Amino acid sequence: MKKLFLLLALISVFLTGQVVVAKQDAPLPEQEGIYDVPGNKNLKLRVFVYREHPDRNNAKPAPSATPSPACGLTDPDTTSTVAGAGWIMPSSWEYRLNPSSVPASVGSTNLPTIASNSFAVWSSAQNNAVSITRGTDTTKTKAQYDGQNIVTWGRASGSALAVSYIWYTNTGTLVEVDTIMNSKFSWAWYNPVSGPVCAYQNVYDAQNIMTHEFGHTVGLDDHYTDAYMNATMYGYGSKTEVKKNTLTTGDIAGVQAIY
Repeated sequence: MKKLFLLLALISVFLTGQVVVAKQDAPLPEQEGIYDVPGNKNLKLRVFVYREHPDRNNAKPAPSATPSPACGLTDPDTTSTVAGAGWIMPSSWEYRLNPSSVPASVGSTNLPTIASNSFAVWSSAQNNAVSITRGTDTTKTKAQYDGQNIVTWGRASGSALAVSYIWYTNTGTLVEVDTIMNSKFSWAWYNPVSGPVCAYQNVYDAQNIMTHEFGHTVGLDDHYTDAYMNATMYGYGSKTEVKKNTLTTGDIAGVQAIY
């Protein structure tokens, strides 16, 4: 009986140990919110989940090798000031791209331009207060607190077009950002050049969504009311949309209130 009890006790300890390890290795949360960082009381984790607009026709389109562009799209302004989320970037920031993750419909060789364009509008709004540079490429597709600021396509749950994981100090200094674009959706990229505003139909534009995500990196929150529906930081994304490539007066005012 004593041997049986000892055996059961050892099994219990072993199982308990495994539970602890599993908890430590558990994936990061995918729900919108602010979280404590285990083992680091001086850090917080903010998760932004950028979703499809619930009132738009987001049904999956029939497969098409070459989506057709729609041109002459509007790019209206709004003066509604976007609120800060609670952090400020340090004086220099390096991000790392994962070209191998990019959908063929976007093109891996286009990722550096898309990311650079997406950061450039925010840098301009900051009056170049932060030196933002591209580092060496990565193959990571999952968010992890590891000192890398990755930009990648990967898995995200539900209707999330993209998820930003933001680690920042209790005093409001940005530490790390991982940006995950959801690979399950149909993506394209219309290179923004001078002329009419165009976007490929029935797909999500990579730069449009990425520019919104980088708005969180610079320190801005989401807004969901109609007053912000034309802002880059409006909390929903839509197909055949590129108006988030450019910032509204309210987006710029929000950045300049931080920097």
